Amino acid sequence: MQQRDSGKRRVRDLEQRLAEAEATIQALLSGQIDAVVDVTDGTPVLLAKAQEALMESEERFRQQAALLDIAHDAIYVRDLDGSITYWNKGAEEAYGWTAGEAVGRRAVELLCKEPSEFQAAEAALLLNGAWQGEMPRRTNADRDITMAVRWTLVRDAQGHPKSILAINTDITGQKQAVETLRAAEERMRFALEAANVGIWDTNYTTGALQWSETLERQYGLQPGTFAGTFEAFIELVHPEDRASVVQTIENATTSGTDFTEQHRAIWPNGTVHWLSGAGRFVLGERGEPVRAVGVSLDVTERHTLEAQYRQAQKMEAVGQLASGVAHDFNNLLTVILGFTEIITSGVDVATQHGDDLGEIIKAAQRAAGLTKQLLAFSRQQVLHATPLDVNRLITDMTGMLTMLIGEHIQVALSLSPRLSPALVDRSQLEQVVMNLVVNARHAMPDGGSISITTAEVRLDQSSFQEMEIIPGSYVMLAVTDTGSGMTKETQRRLFEPFFTTKETGKGTGLGLSTTYGIVKQSKGYIWVESELGRGTTFKVYLPRATADIPAASSPATIPRLKRASETVLLVEDERGVRLLSKRILENAGYQVLEASNGDEAETLFGDRTESINLLVTDVMMPGCGGPELLRRLQVHAPALRVLYMSGYAEPSAMGKDAIDPDLPFVQKPFTAAEFVRRVREALDR
Repeated sequence: MQQRDSGKRRVRDLEQRLAEAEATIQALLSGQIDAVVDVTDGTPVLLAKAQEALMESEERFRQQAALLDIAHDAIYVRDLDGSITYWNKGAEEAYGWTAGEAVGRRAVELLCKEPSEFQAAEAALLLNGAWQGEMPRRTNADRDITMAVRWTLVRDAQGHPKSILAINTDITGQKQAVETLRAAEERMRFALEAANVGIWDTNYTTGALQWSETLERQYGLQPGTFAGTFEAFIELVHPEDRASVVQTIENATTSGTDFTEQHRAIWPNGTVHWLSGAGRFVLGERGEPVRAVGVSLDVTERHTLEAQYRQAQKMEAVGQLASGVAHDFNNLLTVILGFTEIITSGVDVATQHGDDLGEIIKAAQRAAGLTKQLLAFSRQQVLHATPLDVNRLITDMTGMLTMLIGEHIQVALSLSPRLSPALVDRSQLEQVVMNLVVNARHAMPDGGSISITTAEVRLDQSSFQEMEIIPGSYVMLAVTDTGSGMTKETQRRLFEPFFTTKETGKGTGLGLSTTYGIVKQSKGYIWVESELGRGTTFKVYLPRATADIPAASSPATIPRLKRASETVLLVEDERGVRLLSKRILENAGYQVLEASNGDEAETLFGDRTESINLLVTDVMMPGCGGPELLRRLQVHAPALRVLYMSGYAEPSAMGKDAIDPDLPFVQKPFTAAEFVRRVREALDR
């Protein structure tokens, strides 16, 4: 700064001295100073003193001109007609014309790219006596440059304008550097805005805290409304995170090290967002904070996805546990129901203990219903998805639903007239509708209304920002109630197994988790929209079927089962189920060969290949499951028929061990009559 001021003073001194020299020389040369008279003899002579003064003036001019030549700036003088009368070395270097080439030429023609700018500046100069600004210039090499120009009007002894002194500084490099910096800053600003990165800057000298518009948006503020203080920032932080944020910043202030942290921000509308930030402190000589800068990123979506992933893992773990429990429980129920049915078939026992046995059967059947819910939740049940008219299903269920929810709640239907069929298991979709309607009824203890809507929609990834979907056409089924609604926290836990907002003993908490499992296993999606006091809407999206709905068949006459005589190879690892199944088959007249695993079955089959008519096997068994066992045996008997039985069908049974959906299947627990009928159907295929 001192060097710059010194340079300015030198230039002003040079200008003044040049003006004095020019004025003196011009006065002498023009005769304005006529002579100096010696008063002793009256003879008009030019005294030596006058000659000496002239020589000193010329010498001073030459020295000033020499000084101007060594100046870095381009300096020239032009008369009022615009012709150049002086051209220094700096001008030669800046513009490329020598003094001999420049002197005598008009400056506007030699230097200017825009004569109009030149003329406007000259008018301001004549009016004010000086002018300064920036001007585009042209060099001898036809190169465009930018000059910082300062013009000064030189006057004679009488104050009349005589010439113009021009001092030009080449600022082309500076302008390019500024433009490069501006472009870099613009690119950085665009990149940060595109990446939704907020920027903050704290001046500890003034206490001012500056935020970018992006950062203000991350806190739910309108641009330019942030108060600009640390206290205002802390007020926007979630109360539970404030102490941690303050401590992190204080530690970084003391140590001067970079810091990172995450916290929640509460928007003015009450919503909570997760922000991740990083900062850097600049400390003074005594270790005091002078300045701090940092960035911030909204990571709410990432936190949501992480929470959903953890929830999915938890649900998957619970689902595996539930499916395992259901599988074992179904085996027990199969034994309980089967042997109870056999005992009940005895006349004497039925007469003496019929009521008691009936209660046992009812309890076992209710337990079987509970295992079905567990299997639906864990997505381990076997579904028979076919093209289904969802409108027809809703219409058929209306009467039953009305009785289910009571007269104090109205049901309204809004069904799309041109609805494509959905690919779904009818009985399972009925379960979904019932669960959603019952859930709506519980939300309206004092009455209200339920609307059931259908529509055909197309989903893409933007439809569900927080979950991965398969884009395509879906059949949408929506159930909306006018009930009490629910909080965001309740919505997050809504599909968890055994989670319920009802009083103890009023619900199992499996209704919506079962619904979720059915929809997901059907390759669909379920979404909930709710606000406290404004009701709730559940939307179920089911894949659209590509095939037509099969024509309804007329009721077939059930033939009377004749006593059997075929041989059945029974393979079941659960001893109780194996004994019961053997008992039922033998009572029906079948010859039964039993095995507890695949290896035993393969040995038995090898000895009796020609005589075995049917393989009845559990799907999941230690070592070798049912599908793998069938493949082994069909190597020797390609026409061998099979009947699968299972309490569930795990995902591990898919892939190379997938169950062919066209093959006969019986779900545990089963009754004796159902089991015998399924065996007969398998043999008669």
